[in-house]
Amino acid sequence: MEKGWEKQFIYMSQIIDMPVIDLSVNKRIGNVKDLVAIQREAYYKVDALIIRRNIFSKKICLQWKHVIKIAEDKAVYIDKLDNSSDCIYAIQENEILLKETFWDKQVVDISGAKVVRINDLHLLKEELNLWVVHMDVSLKGLLRRLGVENLFASILRFLFSHELKDTLVSWKYVQTIVPSKNESLQLKVAHSKLSEVHPAELADILTELGIEERMIIFSSLDSNTAAKALQELPMKIRIQVAEQLPNDKFSPIANEMPMDELVDLLAALPKKKFNSFLSTLPKDKVMQIKDLKEHSAHIAGSIMNTEYVSVKHNLPAGEVLKKIVSGTKVESIYYIYVLDDNDALTGVVTLRQLLTAPPEKAVAEFMRKKVIRVKIDTDNKAVSNIFLKYNFDVVPVVDKQNKIKGIITMKDAMESVYPEMREKLEEPK
Repeated sequence: MEKGWEKQFIYMSQIIDMPVIDLSVNKRIGNVKDLVAIQREAYYKVDALIIRRNIFSKKICLQWKHVIKIAEDKAVYIDKLDNSSDCIYAIQENEILLKETFWDKQVVDISGAKVVRINDLHLLKEELNLWVVHMDVSLKGLLRRLGVENLFASILRFLFSHELKDTLVSWKYVQTIVPSKNESLQLKVAHSKLSEVHPAELADILTELGIEERMIIFSSLDSNTAAKALQELPMKIRIQVAEQLPNDKFSPIANEMPMDELVDLLAALPKKKFNSFLSTLPKDKVMQIKDLKEHSAHIAGSIMNTEYVSVKHNLPAGEVLKKIVSGTKVESIYYIYVLDDNDALTGVVTLRQLLTAPPEKAVAEFMRKKVIRVKIDTDNKAVSNIFLKYNFDVVPVVDKQNKIKGIITMKDAMESVYPEMREKLEEPK
């Protein structure tokens, strides 16, 4: 850090345990044990000191207005106190204790999409005002707090020619992870920011957290983001989350999940939770889930997703596009399956074909009639071979009457035959 900037910033570790000197009597009245801060717009501003004379005395709260000078690593100087200033500290609803709240606590780094531990706080000095602007998550920050930074820096420099560096995370990129009993802290940064993170990265974050912190974050996500993140979690954690969520919270999330993923999760839940959840669903969805659950784990029916786009052969291209745009919730919209008058699979068109075809042209006039398909009872190994042979992304599943029952993605097909693929992905990093 450049010298000019050093004068504008101070680390909280440089203030904690610093003597507090009353200049009116030139006497130490105690040592700083914590800083009280209040939120001002996007940042916290220090507005009081918590001090204690010795380990046997009670802590008192000293308003920041009494501070007249901070001599780094030496002392905090205050003016003459009145009796009202010397009071047992009581934190107000909109205030927090910085050391108690943040030191050694976990945060989600939104910019880096990872969980980090706070070793120190970096404060901006605005004359005598202090603002929390960064969190130091580096080893250097921890060593500074322990008072051995210079010693370790010298050893590393001598042995390895390595310089210790600060790793500062801007406050705006940090989502605080706090227990539910400290609800005011959850308002620091909107939890919705987490939806900006890729579901796989969000799953990595959730995996690293404890159960309570994980549920705080998970419960705050919108249904679509939560569903995507849930699919990326290891099955053990997915089950844990599903068990702890009340049915009214789990239902909208489950509604956003592909049917095959949902069935896999429900099949792994305890019977009581499984039956309890099914009681909240419409009858047609319950039947779909039970039908898929009954299929052998080694056939196509067990890994198919029952949500797909299908249209009648005489429907114009423009009408098909309207159907897709109207809000069809399916795993894949790139392939649209075409049905004959008996609802049997007769062809397939791609989204690209629909976009380039005249709006009034019926899909039967430009569909591809030869459709590679698999039966419900096709062995999963045979299904995966079809993907490898034709390099498809999705394959339809039909019954004995050639009526489409679902689709299988390449990812699901490969994982069914090579379960170690998912196991490898679910291994702790």
